[in-house]
Formats: sequence, C-alpha cells, structure tokens
Amino acid sequence: MKRNTKSITRPKIRRLKNFNYKSIIIGIVALLIIAVIYVVFFTGLFRSKNYIYKINVSENASFSTRSSKELYYFDDSSLKAIDHKGSLLWTTKFTTGDMNLCAGANILCLYNSSTATVLDTNKNILFNVSKSDFKISKVSCGKNLLALYCTLSDSSNTYLRIFNFSGNEIDRIELSGNCFLDFGFYGESDNLWYMILDTTGVEPITKIITSIPSQQKSTGLYEIYDYLVSNVCFDNSNLFVNTTSSLQVYDSIGNLFYEKMIYGNQLVDVLSNNDNIIFAYTPYSEYSSSSSTLRVLSLNGLDTLILLPSGVSDVALSSKCIYCFANDSIYLYNYKGEFSDTISLGFAVDSIEKVSSNFVILHSGGDTYMLYLD
Repeated sequence: MKRNTKSITRPKIRRLKNFNYKSIIIGIVALLIIAVIYVVFFTGLFRSKNYIYKINVSENASFSTRSSKELYYFDDSSLKAIDHKGSLLWTTKFTTGDMNLCAGANILCLYNSSTATVLDTNKNILFNVSKSDFKISKVSCGKNLLALYCTLSDSSNTYLRIFNFSGNEIDRIELSGNCFLDFGFYGESDNLWYMILDTTGVEPITKIITSIPSQQKSTGLYEIYDYLVSNVCFDNSNLFVNTTSSLQVYDSIGNLFYEKMIYGNQLVDVLSNNDNIIFAYTPYSEYSSSSSTLRVLSLNGLDTLILLPSGVSDVALSSKCIYCFANDSIYLYNYKGEFSDTISLGFAVDSIEKVSSNFVILHSGGDTYMLYLD
C-alpha cells in the first residue's frame, strides 16, 4: 500500500495585532473601584462607628458650637475645641469651673450669674463683663455681638444688654411689665429678636420684636393671638413661628402668608439648610414600645410622614438624612421617608443632646460620645 506523502496544509491562525488587552484590564479595574465606592458610601454596608467618638468629660460638661467642623466644650475649668473627628485642637484653663458656654459664629462666651468672658474661636480673650448689680440669666451670641438677659437684685425689672466685639455696651432694652420668653440674633448683620408674653390685656398676646442694636432701633413687631409659641426661627426676612396648633410664616412686614396645622404634635428638631428651614414633629404623647410617627415639614413643599420603629426616643435632622435614635441603634431615613440604614452603637443611649446641625452628644451611663452628622 502506498502511503500518501502529500503534505497536509494546516489552517493558519491569524493573530489580532491591535487587540488592546491593557484597556480591558483597566476598564475592569475601574468598574470594580466604582462598585466598591458605591457599596461603601451609598449602601451604608460598611458604615460603623467612624462617626462616633468617645469624649473623656464629666457629666457637667457644657457643649456649644455654630461651626460645622469644630465643637467647643467647657469642663473641669478648661475650655476646649475638638474637630469633627474628636481630635483636640486647643485648650485653655480658667480659674473657676462654675461657668456655662455659649458659642457664636466668631465668638465664645463663658458666663455665670456674675460675670462673662468673651473669646474668639482661637481662644484669645476679647473682653470681660465685670461683676455688677446685674445678674446674668441667659446669653446669646451673634456673629460679632453678645446679648445678656439680666435681672437686677433690687428690682423686678429685666434687661437685655448688648455688647459689641470690643466690649462696649451698645444697647440696653428694658423688659419691665412683661413675661420674657426668649431672644437671639439673626441675619448677616446681627439683628436682634426677643419674645415676650403681654398679659396686660384681656387675653395674652405673644409679641416678637426685632431691632438693630447698633442703631438702638426697633424694626418690627409680630403679635400672635390665641396661641402659645414654642419656637421662633428667622430665614432671611421671613419669621417662622411654631405654636401649639400650627406652623406659621410671616414676611418682613408682619403678614402671615403660610400656615400648616400641626395640632397634637411637638417640635423635636429644626434644621436651616440651603435657604430653607426644615421642622420635625412627633406626637405629644410619651414615647413607648409601640411605634410612633414623625412628620417633617418645610416651606418649599416638604411634608413627609414616617412610621418609626418601636423604641425610637429622639430625632435629629441633618443635611442629608434623618437620624432616629433608639436604645442602642440609630435608624436613618431620607427626606422622602424611605429607610436607608441602621447604625448599631454597641452601647445603650440614656439621652442625647443636639448641639448643632452637625454635632450630637450621646450620654450612656457615665460615658459621653460625640456623633458627627454628615
């Protein structure tokens, strides 16, 4: 038998010279990175206690801030500043521990019933309000002004004393014959507002007066009839008033242009955010093991009702979400009312103290924790 000696022609394999394997690998790596970023930052899967820091303070520590990145507290005769990660920025010592703390945008005030010391946010002392016949009951700090609510030991009259950055008393308002309720600053120019209850007529009237302390001039009067007022907020030229029955909004000349019924609910938190003010309400009834509701309102049309999990005792609003505090957990919701995450604390919360829109203090037994709200 003859063997076929004819050669077998094998098919040639054509190689793709321009095929870029490196681009495919880079694309796969990029997709993986995007997936990891999404999981870490948007799903909350790896959210832990990175935003919660233990602070070594006594139970009597006084906290205050107007900053989004710094928290100030006075404890054991020392005034301290820490950043939003709990790291100490600075500290300064005083001769007495019997002081309360109030913070403004640019100034800090340590005070008791006799004296007040005003510092800038870098711990430099600006001026002192010396001991006098005036007894200090409450303090409010503006951007560059300080207001003291004072009484006289030999009189029933009360006063608001306003000091500028240099320590000069630029205005004094006598509040005789009225029941004083509250006061504060608003606006870029440190306008002052104060609220009194006028009982001289047939029916009580809540009056909110606005003024420019630098000119010693009253600029507005708002009169609220038939309702008790629990909270006052200013947003630009609008006045937001929370009464026992409704949220009312007035323009700069005192006209009511918005009203929302909130009867049966109590205000639990307020957030000023991007030229808008958001209010959170819960029913007046005491929290219990049964579920409760949270209502969130704003002037721009937000009106969200959330059915809260059992055991929620406190609520804090942040720029991104709503924090609902239970015994050892925090439930997060967005402003559409949708549940987004749970933070397990690992300790039982006895009470919370919301210092600002970014800082919450958690008390647990003898321990104190700082929670930074992003």
